[in-house]
Amino acid sequence: MDFIIGTSGHIDHGKTTLIKALTGNSTDRLPEEKKRGISIDLGFSYFDLPSGQRAGIIDVPGHEKFVKNMMTGTFGMDMILLCIDCKEGVMPQTVEHLDILRFLNKTEGIVVLTKRDLATDEETQKTTEQVKELVKGTFLENCPICEVDSVSKRGIDNLIQMIDSESKKLKQKHAERDYRMNIDRKFNVKGIGTVVTGTLLDGDIRKGESFIYPIEKDINIKNIQVHNKNVNVAHPSQRVALNINLNLDEIDRGYVIAKKNSLKSFNMIDVRLTLLESASPLNHWDRVRLFHGTKEIFGRVVPLDKQVIKPGTQALVQIRLEEKIYAKTSDPFILRQFSPQVTIGGGIIIDGSVRKHKLFDEEIIENLKIKEEGKIKDIILNYLEDEIYPTKIDDLVFYSSESKEKVVKELDELKQEDKVVIRNDKVLEKQAYLKLLGKLKMFVISFHKTNPLLPGVNKEELLKKLQLDDDRAFFNYMIKDLIDQEVLMEENGVISSKCHKVMLSDEDEKIRKKMLQDICQNQFDKLLKIDNVVHNQKDKTILGILLQKDVVILRDNFLISKKCYDKFIKTVDDHFNNNKTLNVKELKDMLNISRKSAITLLETLDIKGYTKRIENDRVKIKDFK
Repeated sequence: MDFIIGTSGHIDHGKTTLIKALTGNSTDRLPEEKKRGISIDLGFSYFDLPSGQRAGIIDVPGHEKFVKNMMTGTFGMDMILLCIDCKEGVMPQTVEHLDILRFLNKTEGIVVLTKRDLATDEETQKTTEQVKELVKGTFLENCPICEVDSVSKRGIDNLIQMIDSESKKLKQKHAERDYRMNIDRKFNVKGIGTVVTGTLLDGDIRKGESFIYPIEKDINIKNIQVHNKNVNVAHPSQRVALNINLNLDEIDRGYVIAKKNSLKSFNMIDVRLTLLESASPLNHWDRVRLFHGTKEIFGRVVPLDKQVIKPGTQALVQIRLEEKIYAKTSDPFILRQFSPQVTIGGGIIIDGSVRKHKLFDEEIIENLKIKEEGKIKDIILNYLEDEIYPTKIDDLVFYSSESKEKVVKELDELKQEDKVVIRNDKVLEKQAYLKLLGKLKMFVISFHKTNPLLPGVNKEELLKKLQLDDDRAFFNYMIKDLIDQEVLMEENGVISSKCHKVMLSDEDEKIRKKMLQDICQNQFDKLLKIDNVVHNQKDKTILGILLQKDVVILRDNFLISKKCYDKFIKTVDDHFNNNKTLNVKELKDMLNISRKSAITLLETLDIKGYTKRIENDRVKIKDFK
């Protein structure tokens, strides 16, 4: 398993020199870095461990002016090397870097005491005691401490063995999730084009079509490199270089390459914030700098469960951002004071929000706590409980930040527990489903009351009334469910209550018989149009009844009895069983009808999609129903 090591620590505490001792490469690439002898931006290299694993390594600047650049590299690190000069000991950026790393869910690391040859035993011992006090209560509390001198390479072999050993404790990244890479560098390569780099956080990325946020553009990944080698696929925790088909000026640090539709944008996020003990109290509407991935965004703080956030405490907070963020649940973030720029806290993103929250809203606070606990089943039910229409399973995958496989597994269990209803790629909480079923039944009953002479309501009309146009499969499932319960019935696309019967008055029955007689007596010739038999609303209703079983509408609203229409269909079908084509004259002769009626009948078949006209002939393209 490849993984990423990240250095951290105060300026001039030997981070870059240590990486050169481990890899043989200097990570200072900028002319100004080489001139000034300090790291300004991120540097990258790699080396192989005795176990065969390949470790990418990120060098970060230690100067307080470049903490922003330092944070850009920290989000993808798996293991930390906290570098502290044996002679100088713990310094301000040592503390600030460790404060930052505390909030990024890091679990493994090593404290590296550097420049050992320049320090006395007493100085080294004193620094060791400082370190033990510094890391208390952090992920580094029980980590190994290694003394090295990178120039003489004293202790380097021991450090490599420690790294190899500690790497076995690292958790496997989520290869099954959708891939995501935050861009931290961009540059042009002559003859190749634009290249962007970053650490792959989740998922496997392959050459081909992809997507870039926040400009939301389709892109083509033309080539992938991992540690200077071309590969077809890159895996989580690898440093990745992508050759993409965009101009350099279209991209910036902080952009994200990810699967299309796998990320959503938010201008507000709900978070669990921990404020450092060294920070000042945080009040409503204080302006802050939020660091997420490789991007910095300004925002305003809105506390949710306490009026003032005191140093050293935690709080649920909504951060109202000044530009959109593309983030997922459980993503870590760092918070810095707007001015002066110092780190004041950090935490995890619980949810992206589309509506503003108020202080002490108990329902909001409870919902955030459920999601914060991270139990997939509870998160799913919490999401679904306010949904009155079917939800895409992919939306639950995004909301939970879990793999689709895990979400589907939990949904299957919830289905077995009769808590959700699933149809294809949509899911609805069981009580919401029952309410929707009730709504469907009421629509049908209401239609019968308003239209007692009609057998039922068209499915398309029901679909629109229930606002389920985008959920046809779910709607059909609901219809089938109520038919199975013997509540509804369906005939020719018309839905009716099982107990509904059309009851015509004596007068209405006379109209029905007369209308049917008029239509039938003309048979194939002298066909009547709807306007010939419908003169008022009652006529229209009665014709609707006839159209269910006794009458068929032809092209241009001509009417024909069902008996005659069936004869016509059988005649045509028999003809096509022995012939490849049919023309107007042949149909005219077979039915002994006028040319005008033959044309009307054949054009009706064209409209219904049974036949296709080729010059003066018709060919059959699908079976007659």
